[in-house]
Amino acid sequence: MSNLLLFSIFYLMMITVFGSMQYVVYKAYTKWYNYSFPSETMRSRCRKIAYAVLVIGNLLFYPRFIISYTDLHNSYFIQQTVIYPGGLYFAFISILFGGSVLFYLYRFISGYFGPTSKAANSVSSSAPTATDDTTRSQLITSEPTNTADATTANINPDSLSRRKFIKMAGTAAFTAPLLLTTGLSVKTHRDYIISKNTFYFPDLPSGLEGLKITHISDIHSGIFMTKGQIQDIFKIVNSTHPNLIAITGDLVDTHVSEIPNIRDSVSMLKSDYGVFGCPGNHDHYASINGLMDALKGGNLRMLQNDAFNLSINGEAFSILGIDDAGETGRDFSDLNLALGKANPDAFRLLLSHRPHLFDEARPNNIHLTLAGHTHGGQIGFEFAGAEFYPIDWFHPYSRGHYMKDHKHLYVNVGVGLVGAPIRLVRPEITEITLTSNPSKAMQKITSA
Repeated sequence: MSNLLLFSIFYLMMITVFGSMQYVVYKAYTKWYNYSFPSETMRSRCRKIAYAVLVIGNLLFYPRFIISYTDLHNSYFIQQTVIYPGGLYFAFISILFGGSVLFYLYRFISGYFGPTSKAANSVSSSAPTATDDTTRSQLITSEPTNTADATTANINPDSLSRRKFIKMAGTAAFTAPLLLTTGLSVKTHRDYIISKNTFYFPDLPSGLEGLKITHISDIHSGIFMTKGQIQDIFKIVNSTHPNLIAITGDLVDTHVSEIPNIRDSVSMLKSDYGVFGCPGNHDHYASINGLMDALKGGNLRMLQNDAFNLSINGEAFSILGIDDAGETGRDFSDLNLALGKANPDAFRLLLSHRPHLFDEARPNNIHLTLAGHTHGGQIGFEFAGAEFYPIDWFHPYSRGHYMKDHKHLYVNVGVGLVGAPIRLVRPEITEITLTSNPSKAMQKITSA
């Protein structure tokens, strides 16, 4: 099947799915403004706003898939005027779609918008059935607009306070996603942090004392990550003066056209003992063979179920890299193959895109596992010492540091974006220093 045909099928599916999501949101919005505003002028204004948002949003959203197959996504002008706004529109509609589904479930269960009293029933029974927006508008317009009139007309006064409440709740529901996507996320998703950690290993060889590893993950070169942005990240990595650099997968996003930006940038990375990486699931979506070929012979050594043995200050040190350990049919990992190439007497570092390999690594005397993949969920909050990260409910190893049996795992939340340019979890560059002195051990001291 040709790439053009595959893209056409994907594009048609996207039009169908996202178009359906927009339809559901529009219908929920229509029901809200018809109920909330007695004035036909206000309803007309709400309709015009909806049409404008839908037209502009779709003109921004759908072209981004075509742009992703070209070099246009590297253009700052295209990024700012098409790609980011289109991605934000997708995030905006997705959040509203989730809320609309909940609204319809709630409405189905409670009948909240149905008649709530005999008085309301008596009024509605004397009028035509509200089978369309025009009739519904006439029914709502006929209701009194103040409590005194409501009492005179024998209509439950509570209906007015209910309408006021729904108007306020709906306004909040439709504006909160806009704030979330265009306000908080835009501020956060390029606001890189450096997380500094020192991990204690009781049997660490003396020559590895103080060894510093800088770890990044999930670059996602592509429509939301230009060459210039990749190079900005690599400059931050170099500023940590690492002894060794690790990149745990998803270097690119979805297409072979995104590989050159990585290939042309990795030569920037500087460390004492090398730059090492492993593939992620998105690298396979794009072209794992294309990526591996493009990086062959460069300073980034990709380990695909492989190991690289080196000597650091006279001490044996093995770096193992595992291919993506996805679900059934997409599991390309083979830890045993990598273990067979590693020095059995060395300190062992495992690079795995997915963090669940930690459970398999520990019994095989792998001292430190570095992973990514989760992005920290891209949405999470910390307030007054309390944390709210939905990703924690779904992943046993979702973000940050874990330790079992003196074996360590660090899950980097990534530097890139996937799906939509909405990120409330700050992108991360991780410093990890090895020590055999427990008094020096510390976790996650974050700096901007």
